[in-house]
Amino acid sequence: MSALLSDADLNDFISPGLACVKPAQAAKVEKNPSLELEVGVESNEPEKVSISLQDCLACAGCITSSEEILLSKQSHTVFLEKWNELRSQDIRSLAVSIPPQCRLSLANYYSMDLSSFDRCFQNFMKTKFEAKYVVGTQIGRSISVSRMNATLKDKLPTASGPVLCSVCPGFVLYAEKTKPELLSRMLDVKSPQQITGSLLKQADPECYHLSVMPCFDKKLEASRDECDKEVDCVITPKEFVTMLRDQAVDFKSYMVDFDLSRELCPSGWDSDLHWLSNEGSSSGGYAYQYLLSLQASHAQSHIITVEGKNSDVTEYRLVSDDNQVLATSSKVYGFRNIQNLVRKLSQSASAKKRTIKVKKRGSEASRSGESTGRTNSSLLADPAKTEFVEVMACPSGCINGGGLLNEEQNASRRKLLAQDLSNAYSKIQSVNISDVADEYDNKLNSFNYKFRVVEPSTSLDVVTVGNTW
Repeated sequence: MSALLSDADLNDFISPGLACVKPAQAAKVEKNPSLELEVGVESNEPEKVSISLQDCLACAGCITSSEEILLSKQSHTVFLEKWNELRSQDIRSLAVSIPPQCRLSLANYYSMDLSSFDRCFQNFMKTKFEAKYVVGTQIGRSISVSRMNATLKDKLPTASGPVLCSVCPGFVLYAEKTKPELLSRMLDVKSPQQITGSLLKQADPECYHLSVMPCFDKKLEASRDECDKEVDCVITPKEFVTMLRDQAVDFKSYMVDFDLSRELCPSGWDSDLHWLSNEGSSSGGYAYQYLLSLQASHAQSHIITVEGKNSDVTEYRLVSDDNQVLATSSKVYGFRNIQNLVRKLSQSASAKKRTIKVKKRGSEASRSGESTGRTNSSLLADPAKTEFVEVMACPSGCINGGGLLNEEQNASRRKLLAQDLSNAYSKIQSVNISDVADEYDNKLNSFNYKFRVVEPSTSLDVVTVGNTW
């Protein structure tokens, strides 16, 4: 995300941050304009670039006043006030959910292994806040992935170009505010945060649901009209640590050597299942899981990985035993890469599915060793030509969310920490998505977003500058 703006920057021209959503538009017209914006390459003579309000609305640095009001209802201070209110009324119905990215970040911060952190976190929420439920988000994620796969298979036959994942609220806000033409491409299946909240509300309609999430944009997601009854408050690991520090609480003093999972999960839930994970990326694995769902119907097929120009772009291909590309998906993380993808889609609105030429490339890749799962450096991922794209606004994905405890100022060290957490994430036991979804998704609930085009802001909707949340 771009660097925070200051009052001194408010003039007719604002220099964009290194990862600003708005790319620099050169005045010169190239003879062979490229469809891609090459990451990390800058002109020798920087030019002033006009950044409009619409360009900045998806950035973490600036939010509209209406969004600031919504965010003011999503903080650890609001949670504490509400908890004190519930306690004064002798209501014991707090439900807490936390995804693996936040668990790993907090475990790293407190120098604990993941299982020790989970026990400590459960005991802390039970003892300090008298929580009724303390759960992971894997059941909600399994339902989200399963429904997304089903919706994707229905949408693909009529899609012109890739279908886009919409579980990242930062990307959804970006599309609604600046790229409404993307909305028709986006799947409307809700994220694990919202589905987990819905399941908890089914278990106890009166419960107050606190969600610990890796990204500040998840607060705005919980405030959407179609989501506000599923999650009552969202805080990040940064806010969790601040809350404990303000109350002079020693988190490690709540360490226990016994598991409270069975006691703190809703009736009918597997006490271990919701703490697990699934195969794929550390942002949910949506792209990889799509191909896994198809692989069961193609005997002897296998999934290969093709790397992109940087580590935040990856393509997956489901390849048959005779080296034909059966299906494709990809993951695109970070707004700079998203901008490249959007530019390609805009310049090729009638993008078609892979042709025989692409299948030939897949065959050549297989002969060169890619069929064994290895990547071929002579090929580069091209998300704009895949069927499905897992889009996340944060570089490195959710494992590097803005609300996680990564205070490294050096970009390289931040990336290394995110990679360490991603490696730890991959060691969490995986579940079979379809098995979990079949057991816990009753198919009666509507887990869908209602996308809307956000009109350009007026003078009544001012921008808050430099708000870090």
